[in-house]
Amino acid sequence: MYFDRIIFLYAIYVAFAYGMLALGATYFRNSLDARQRSEINMGETLIYVVNPLTYLLLGTILLLFCIFAVIAMSLSTPTVLAYVFPLALFTNAVQVLYRASEQRVEICTKGLIIRPIFLGETKSIEYEQLIRVEITPTMSWFSCQFHVLPFDYAGQCLLNEEQKNTLISVLNRTSLCEVRYL
Repeated sequence: MYFDRIIFLYAIYVAFAYGMLALGATYFRNSLDARQRSEINMGETLIYVVNPLTYLLLGTILLLFCIFAVIAMSLSTPTVLAYVFPLALFTNAVQVLYRASEQRVEICTKGLIIRPIFLGETKSIEYEQLIRVEITPTMSWFSCQFHVLPFDYAGQCLLNEEQKNTLISVLNRTSLCEVRYL
């Protein structure tokens, strides 16, 4: 293994600039989402739900980071790009982790707030508007699809057992919607 300190310092500088741009853009997006979230009043938040696919994405990025870090360390004459690529992947992992910690589905006392991590806008669903909730087991999670009047698809989220039970108990108390297990 060969490690060139000078090239690594250049790579750190490039990765720092990339990280400032990436994390700055993520922070800006989270600020816009937080502003949009503050306009939605669904009561007190009972439980937060983080999408489990985020953990899969984080694991994949960190695995790629390890692979490219080993490749960069095994090169006899490394380049700046060989060191920058794993550092950029690590920056992306931090970016996804920060975004996932901010963008969570909220099960509230008056309704649901669905906040997708990457695509789409924040959706709020009042329990009174729900007509049907379809729950499908997938591996160790449950996929919940929400339908509102006039029989429109309103959104979905992935829940674990505890979160599913919390949602069902809140629905039983506040809504007359049909809960289907598929």
